[in-house]
Amino acid sequence: MAKVDLDGTAFIETLDEKHILPSLSPVVVALIDLAAKDDSSIGQMADLITKDPALTARMLKLANSAFYQSRYPAGTALQAVSRIGVHQTRLFALSISLKDAFPLKKGGPLDYGQFWRLCIYQGLLARWLAHALKAGDAEEAFTAGLTLEIGLLVLVRACADDATVYLDYPLPSLLIKEKELYGVNHRQIGEALLRSWRFPEQIVACQQSFTFRENLSELSPLARICAIAGELSTFICEPRTDLDQLFFTIEAFFGINKSIVIDAVGSAMEQVCEMAEPFDVDIDTGNDVIELMEKANRALTRLASTVLECTPAKGLPESNKSDESRLARDTARAAPKGVTHDIRNRLTAVERFARRLSRSIDPASREGTYVRVIMSETQRLEQALQGVR
Repeated sequence: MAKVDLDGTAFIETLDEKHILPSLSPVVVALIDLAAKDDSSIGQMADLITKDPALTARMLKLANSAFYQSRYPAGTALQAVSRIGVHQTRLFALSISLKDAFPLKKGGPLDYGQFWRLCIYQGLLARWLAHALKAGDAEEAFTAGLTLEIGLLVLVRACADDATVYLDYPLPSLLIKEKELYGVNHRQIGEALLRSWRFPEQIVACQQSFTFRENLSELSPLARICAIAGELSTFICEPRTDLDQLFFTIEAFFGINKSIVIDAVGSAMEQVCEMAEPFDVDIDTGNDVIELMEKANRALTRLASTVLECTPAKGLPESNKSDESRLARDTARAAPKGVTHDIRNRLTAVERFARRLSRSIDPASREGTYVRVIMSETQRLEQALQGVR
């Protein structure tokens, strides 16, 4: 696809003219809109579902599956929704519609498994954050987070023969690259796509969440939640990300402390497999935990070097120490007054991070062993700091 300066709407209109614009079930869109209303009911949700025979059949199949272990078969949409639950009904309907619109493919420039892995983490993190920070409807936040990168799938479809389209980090760099190559980026496309699907405007506006570094004050509370979820999900999914940098970014821009970040990531790790099931996506949480532990370990390695610099050299008589050693000693004695508090805070954060992740894994597993190693190392470094005055 040759570069033409477009906005998202023009791009979508071009695809529509070529009859390659994906469509979303109008029933699913209506379910999303219904969920945003305080006075919605299970009966209204069931009535909507019955308007889509294929969706009704799939819902009944799920409700009557061995997973729900009911002695009495569900025969109506209302019975299915009552058994499955409102949240799972919305998720199941949305996942089916998105899979139909964007079938999973093997090969090509985009790894669909990794794409949906990122999206599912974004949705989970946005939902948890909205609830924890009391920043709007948690289920609406899940939908907004899940669909943040949906425009990338449209861009891949439009540029099927162009191997330069792929999921990459950091996101701002990817968006700039897309703009240079195609005259439009996937967040612009996503904004236009969701609007064409008649998603609520507050969800559409979350496509601008990536601008938080320049335009934080202009973002809605929901868009801010999505911005945080985007940073946390990138931290989980991208091996090169840094734990200290994550803590710094979230606190500097959003005023969110380390404890919230740690609990959000831990909660997502506990729920991601269940949430991935409707999307037919396999997520190796064991491997994800290992990668997170490696990031924690890198942070510990840097802290260990700092602790060593703050710990005066021992074992040599004063007269045998060089001028450089005495200078290092004097600097070390002065520095702790300003840095040891920060070091202890960072050590505590790493230990809490490892301890929180341990709740989602088997203590006897390889991941459990890694957790114990990290926690032991944090305790060793804490003891080393005790000798610093």
